[in-house]
Amino acid sequence: MLVRDNNGRHYPLSFYAPMSLHSFPSDNEAAYIRLYPVLDALSLLFLQPENLGASDALVDAGDALLDEEGISAETRERIGAVVPPQDIEIAQAYARLFLGSGAKTIPLCESVWTSPQHLLCQGSELECRKAYADAGLELTSGPVVPEDHLGLMLAFLAVTAMRAEAPKGLEFYAEHPAKFVPNLVEAIYAMGDSAGPYLGIAAMLMGIHELLTPKSA
Repeated sequence: MLVRDNNGRHYPLSFYAPMSLHSFPSDNEAAYIRLYPVLDALSLLFLQPENLGASDALVDAGDALLDEEGISAETRERIGAVVPPQDIEIAQAYARLFLGSGAKTIPLCESVWTSPQHLLCQGSELECRKAYADAGLELTSGPVVPEDHLGLMLAFLAVTAMRAEAPKGLEFYAEHPAKFVPNLVEAIYAMGDSAGPYLGIAAMLMGIHELLTPKSA
């Protein structure tokens, strides 16, 4: 999935991100910025897992998350138990879980989880499209993927982290991924061993959720 800048040059969505002019980020912004490599890795694992280096991205994301405070003991234990898979194992598990090659397909688009009739291409897709456009990101290539697909959402969050736009990223997370990530993670956990590497990847996604979601008083 690519974006194009005003000069017509093309960049992967998760890597093209002109920096905003922030002199000294606050502590909260700094914490959010630290999550950039994790968000970028997870966007790859939920959008283009067939890419070479997916396994390395998984391991690096797990290591980075374990350095953060604010993750529950259960989630931390799941992340710590991740065994580095082969790239092909990630692609095969993705096909089983999310592309229909297994007995049950788990949706990755917000609309399916949150719309009244559980359909694709509902209001959340339009809202995400507007958020990407407002940020100056234009989807130009690759397979047709709804804008409210988790992989694109994570890529957008990675962009906001790279730009040091923590408030924008946190607001977007609360308005979109936060509404279905816990249910998605539970659905992956429920697949047991057939989820393969995505048991660990789901734990990392839950770690992100725990870090980005305000704690109840």
